[in-house]
Amino acid sequence: MANMGWILVVTMVGLALIIAGAQLSSQEDEEDDVGDIGSDEDNRILDVCLQSHSEDLTHHHTNLEISIRGDDRAIPSGTGVTSTCMSGIHTHGDDGTLHIETPGEMEARLEHFFTIWDEPLSETQLMDATVGQGESITMTVDGVLVEDYENHIFANGQQIIIKLE
Repeated sequence: MANMGWILVVTMVGLALIIAGAQLSSQEDEEDDVGDIGSDEDNRILDVCLQSHSEDLTHHHTNLEISIRGDDRAIPSGTGVTSTCMSGIHTHGDDGTLHIETPGEMEARLEHFFTIWDEPLSETQLMDATVGQGESITMTVDGVLVEDYENHIFANGQQIIIKLE
């Protein structure tokens, strides 16, 4: 009978250690995800599907101009808009005005817009153009060069110019 008592104690201690370890591991995973580029938290805007404009939304505008080898490229009217919803970043006209509308505060990065637009953007590709020898993609925001353009977070009133030259 004494052996049964020890077996029960060892089993209970073992279970307690397993449960504590699982909880610590879960907390570490959650902490690792916060702030990571590409985590669900950072990409929530890709899941936004608005039915209409509402006063309950965060709403601001950014202007985006794109030039490839001196050829200005228009962003089509209705980018990010379907018959059933508007994406968190969308256009209404072809003047380069991006509407960033979300049901709460969330990141709206340049890479998000290109994902919604379904156009490539990387160090070697801008839309249908591949970066050639001696060329590069540059981006300025309000006249200031930005190196990590894909991860640039839009802010209200910004003037963004992307060039491949």
